[in-house]
Amino acid sequence: MNERTMQAAHIDLLTAVVAALDVPLPSIADADERLYHRLLERRMSDVRVVLAAMVRHGGDPWENASEIRRRTAEVPVTYTPFEFTQDGADR
Repeated sequence: MNERTMQAAHIDLLTAVVAALDVPLPSIADADERLYHRLLERRMSDVRVVLAAMVRHGGDPWENASEIRRRTAEVPVTYTPFEFTQDGADR
């Protein structure tokens, strides 16, 4: 890979990491908060596993980004996200 391609591959990898960890805040319901924390913990674990394997064994950043996206799709948001109202109150 040339330098520009390598830079693009690493940007794609970082973009996949950000997308995996960028989850909406949960509603104030206890069940939603628990689901939020479980989801975030699972996604952080998945990202950590993929990146640790990449560091240890090398690998193509494009493939690792794809693996992070695949794992992220397996654990979608299933809780009710927090909603802000126009007057600043929460729901």
